[in-house]
Amino acid sequence: MNSYLKEFLSHISASHSASSHTEDAYAFDVEQFIEFLENDDLMSVPVETAYSYVNELYKMEMSSSSVARKISALRSFYKFLQVNYGVAVNPFSTLKIRQQSRTLPKYLMFEEVRELLDSCEKTDLGIRNRVLIEVMYACGLRVHEASELKLSNFDFEDRSIRIVGKGDKERLLFYYGALSSRLEKYIENSRFNLLMGKQHNYLFVNSKGDPLSVRGIQYLLEKQGEVCGLRQKLHPHMLRHSFATHLLDNGASLRIVQTLLGHESLSTTQIYTHVSLSKIKKVYQEAMEKIPLT
Repeated sequence: MNSYLKEFLSHISASHSASSHTEDAYAFDVEQFIEFLENDDLMSVPVETAYSYVNELYKMEMSSSSVARKISALRSFYKFLQVNYGVAVNPFSTLKIRQQSRTLPKYLMFEEVRELLDSCEKTDLGIRNRVLIEVMYACGLRVHEASELKLSNFDFEDRSIRIVGKGDKERLLFYYGALSSRLEKYIENSRFNLLMGKQHNYLFVNSKGDPLSVRGIQYLLEKQGEVCGLRQKLHPHMLRHSFATHLLDNGASLRIVQTLLGHESLSTTQIYTHVSLSKIKKVYQEAMEKIPLT
């Protein structure tokens, strides 16, 4: 890793200006830009190069929100270089990202969730995959929340999980009885076998007995989606979107879903109301059929 990047990450860690997940994202985004530069001088990047880099990101079919996040990371990185190493120009300081209309979240139909769960093998790894998918779906977890789940987060008697999410905000989630029995069997048998004698409190374990990482979860979900033959590539957030959509389709209020997802603003949750237009159409048609029109 570039020495300037190491110092930058140490700086934001010491100043508590970013979570560990943000630090990982910053590291990835800056390293990606350094690779783009190849042998060009990191300390004297012209604005034109910054624009060329943004164009490359869009060629990769990256969303505007993802590009904006990367540019924000690089803007902060160059601000650090200006303050500490005398870099004359921050090439990302005035760079504008074109706005993109907000896309509706992709989600799975209920039957697809069932098929996905049933596609998991009966091996220890397959049982782990099923429990992981089911916990993420049943509780609407973010991928980093799933990777950080510990046994101590659970109240097995109450069937609840205490989660620390974005901004270190805590929320209490619940899961249903059928999952409870599968979860406890996984902990007693498959997790025990996968640990191979290692000692730690993390719920989900990889094939080496270590805690399952965010990238590990992303990879195994993608592969399990392929095994299942899903119509679209499976990513962790799709399970969260499915959770929210299915709750709303079955009568949960927007406020309840907001609380369960850990959204600070109701406007963030409201995007899911647009997903359920088919439900609205069905209810409308059923209601109109009952009206005696002449």
